[in-house]
Amino acid sequence: MKNYDALAPFQVLGANIQNILDAFGAFSVLAGKIMLDEQLGTQAADGSILFDPEKWYPLANNLRAIERIQNEYGSIVIRQMSAALLRNAKFPPSVRDIEGGLASIDVAYHLNHAKNGVALFNPTTGQMGEGIGHFTCKPVAGKKQIICETNTPYSCVFDQGLVLAMAHRFQPTATLVHQNPTQCRNSGFPSCSYSVSWK
Repeated sequence: MKNYDALAPFQVLGANIQNILDAFGAFSVLAGKIMLDEQLGTQAADGSILFDPEKWYPLANNLRAIERIQNEYGSIVIRQMSAALLRNAKFPPSVRDIEGGLASIDVAYHLNHAKNGVALFNPTTGQMGEGIGHFTCKPVAGKKQIICETNTPYSCVFDQGLVLAMAHRFQPTATLVHQNPTQCRNSGFPSCSYSVSWK
């Protein structure tokens, strides 16, 4: 298991963790047990795990839970989990296409994470805090292609699921390819680069 101690000052919004858990459907009890083990959420009388949508939960605990879930249930499950984050997401009216959608991920990511209980993006001032990496997505001129680079503490496959789900929201034919799988955060590299293309 990775060491997440450096991320102790950072938190993630409860609504995000609930969306991840909900992606498990009938298997949410299994994932919920792991989350409880990592001191995330509370157990209701019916055995379900609940998160306060407005509460900040320790990011390190969340990352440990996701890593354990990936180790026990595989990468496909992690992709489904990260894609679930967008299922109920609301977007400003200005986000109308795949380029705008992918460009908006970084702001949404920082809005849903905090440092010492203060959100890492302030929509009023436009100020963005640092410490949890970024999603940087740039269109390729003259092509139906966008290159996204991520250097977040989440796993490569988690970020892939999030980027592809956002792309599918606007372009159902979109595909994602890891540009250089040998240069991946899984192998100790600082970032991963994905090519998103569509018909």
